[in-house]
Amino acid sequence: MLALIATLAAAALGPPGPTPVDAPPAIRPAAFQSWFELAAEGRLAIPEDVRARAASFRYVLVGGLNFGSTRGYLTHNVKQLRERGVPADSVEVIHPDSSRTIAENADDLDARIRAIAAKGPEKLVLIAHSRGACDVLAFALGDPDFVRERVEAMFLVQGPFGGSGVADYVAGDGPPADGRMPLVPRLAARAGRRIEANVAGPGTHRAIAELSRESCGRFWSERLAEHEDALPVVAPRTFYITSRTSTAKHPPLQRVTASYLRTYYGPNDGLVALEDQDIPGLGTVLAVLDAGHTDLTRRFLSARPRAKARLQKALVDAVMTAVGGPRGPLVETSHARAIPDAR
Repeated sequence: MLALIATLAAAALGPPGPTPVDAPPAIRPAAFQSWFELAAEGRLAIPEDVRARAASFRYVLVGGLNFGSTRGYLTHNVKQLRERGVPADSVEVIHPDSSRTIAENADDLDARIRAIAAKGPEKLVLIAHSRGACDVLAFALGDPDFVRERVEAMFLVQGPFGGSGVADYVAGDGPPADGRMPLVPRLAARAGRRIEANVAGPGTHRAIAELSRESCGRFWSERLAEHEDALPVVAPRTFYITSRTSTAKHPPLQRVTASYLRTYYGPNDGLVALEDQDIPGLGTVLAVLDAGHTDLTRRFLSARPRAKARLQKALVDAVMTAVGGPRGPLVETSHARAIPDAR
């Protein structure tokens, strides 16, 4: 299904034209990956002119599915932006309603992001995580005129654009947890599905069903066909940040889902397979990071809390370096995924 979506996107975009002065940032994936890794090691020195330009934007952070407290979600990212010189009133956080569909949240985001933009003339940098990344991309496709005028860049972090094999499994549509999985995570996966079926409310069921691979493929095919004219505006501003990591680096619950995904779908971040974290042909894949699904944006739910703070700082530093840098033609359009898989 994603191959079909890629074909639609490529046909709508056509050949690249010249790079105007006010074009969105042309970020080389290899450079972004390097910035992130240097920042994670505490060795990234952001030039003052780059930092100052990056601090001149208004940042909007958008969270993903959240059926409990949002405490600790995106808070360290916000703190890091402010410590890097972004004014406190130039950083906003939106937590979309997890019980609503992507299309419904896209409409709501349109109104909320427009209201944020009305606070000042600064262009917006959107950083969206997980299902929130899907909500933001859907919003952008539906309002290209606003995106052209007010959005500098969209960084879509670990979004389940191709759906999640975990959602398929919980809904009873994915491969069964069989002997190909190790015994303990196999038993835990089976128990988890029974618990979800008996305990989760209708909003949770609806959200999970929408993130099935079939549902996501259908949604994006229809969305791209409906908003084909938006692609030349949206694609150059769309930057995916993907990840995968070893099962041992996840908190206990995600070790189960990571084991399931690794067995049936390959490298993953614990909740989303690597191959499902972007829409081929629409935007630029900046990096394949060694990080779990909660490592880049959440304070809690981590098997390695010290590393988590370092990774969240590195994400912000790499984004600010990217948007604060000079403009130029984009030659490299996707991060090479032919890298050793973390086990």
